[in-house]
Amino acid sequence: MKKRSRKKSTADTGSKLYRKRLAKLARIAGFGDADAEAEESFEGVLEPRGVLTEGEPTVIGTDEAAQDAGMSCPVATPPKTGSTKKTILWIILSFGIAILSIWAVVSQNKHFSFRFFMKRLADSNKGWLACAFVAMLGFILFEALAFRTILRGLGYRRSLFANYTYAATDIYFSAITPSATGGQPASAYIMMHSGGISGSVTTVTILVCLALYALSIIVLGVFCFAFRPLLYLTFSVPARIMIIIGVAVQFGLAFMFVLLIQRGQLLCKIAVKLLPLAAKLHLVRNPERRAARLQESLNNYRLCAEMTAGKKSMLVKALLFNVLQRASQISVTVFAYLAMGGKCRNAVDIFAIQSYTILGAAYVPIPGGMGVMDMMLSDGLTGYVDPSSDFVATELTLLSRSISFYACIILCGITVLLIYLVQKMRGKKVR
Repeated sequence: MKKRSRKKSTADTGSKLYRKRLAKLARIAGFGDADAEAEESFEGVLEPRGVLTEGEPTVIGTDEAAQDAGMSCPVATPPKTGSTKKTILWIILSFGIAILSIWAVVSQNKHFSFRFFMKRLADSNKGWLACAFVAMLGFILFEALAFRTILRGLGYRRSLFANYTYAATDIYFSAITPSATGGQPASAYIMMHSGGISGSVTTVTILVCLALYALSIIVLGVFCFAFRPLLYLTFSVPARIMIIIGVAVQFGLAFMFVLLIQRGQLLCKIAVKLLPLAAKLHLVRNPERRAARLQESLNNYRLCAEMTAGKKSMLVKALLFNVLQRASQISVTVFAYLAMGGKCRNAVDIFAIQSYTILGAAYVPIPGGMGVMDMMLSDGLTGYVDPSSDFVATELTLLSRSISFYACIILCGITVLLIYLVQKMRGKKVR
């Protein structure tokens, strides 16, 4: 009887700790106002079989592979930094960067006129323009399908609309935070709170999506250099350097992901031994906490390997959706070009120029790559079009970025706001 009582007490303690950590995650994602309110909102929403205790780490969820691994979940233990005020600050900062980006693109071309641009837009082919907006929606839809594919492969069947909310949340917060750091915790919050998905499965889903994102950009790079290598030379020298760095970064991320899964323990030991030296050189603070985070991250990469073992078809299908997501984003520029009177025979060239732009801007730690993406795209298009009509590059950059990024973020932001209002007013789960 004493043993049973002790176990129950431990479970209660773990459950409270679990809800507190989820409450912190709510604040990071921009949802929830106070600790008490956030903790209360989790009552009855999730009843995990495994709970976080102060002893051995326990996996949240019902997945057998995760239970056997005995690993903790990072999304359930978010960092203490971040709040609603910080999210609002990033929104304001992102808005300011967007205005500066548009000004920078416009000011570099003396022949550009907003009045002439609006006239050309009014005279544009509305059919191709509609295709550009459909391609923008495809960017969200294909990420939703990637989420659904991975979740179904891990035993969670959720509606397409539910997966759309996960994708929209990820895209929105990734676009307003540096290095896309806010997208993952925000979508994790929606998955666990609204979707009732276990922490372990949420962790693996996000890790797999991150890995496939890097891999899809590599696929685009291979396409560009294989079929349109000379278009690389249409960019200026600084842009070419950024593209090469971008390719190296994406290959490095993919290599590190594989290495962390197969040789993670060795990497962790090396990193832990180097941390005291880095602390003495004032490169890092709190080396002990850094070491604990490294071990926790390693645990979750091992968990990812355990839960995705033997699921090659799931991974291939999810990768296909990630590639289609990138292709949809790039196609917006192609359709915008055709809408402005461009020739169909040049569509592949425009596709390649936009792909090179993504390669060169994807790793830059600026919200949504704003400014960098705009300037690189304008640079590549300026080198491609006739110098006597270089204003076309500026017009195409403004139109394509307005649809593929700004309109997309507005749509995703409205979705996030609706999710917040529904949860606030009704307190119901959406599955």
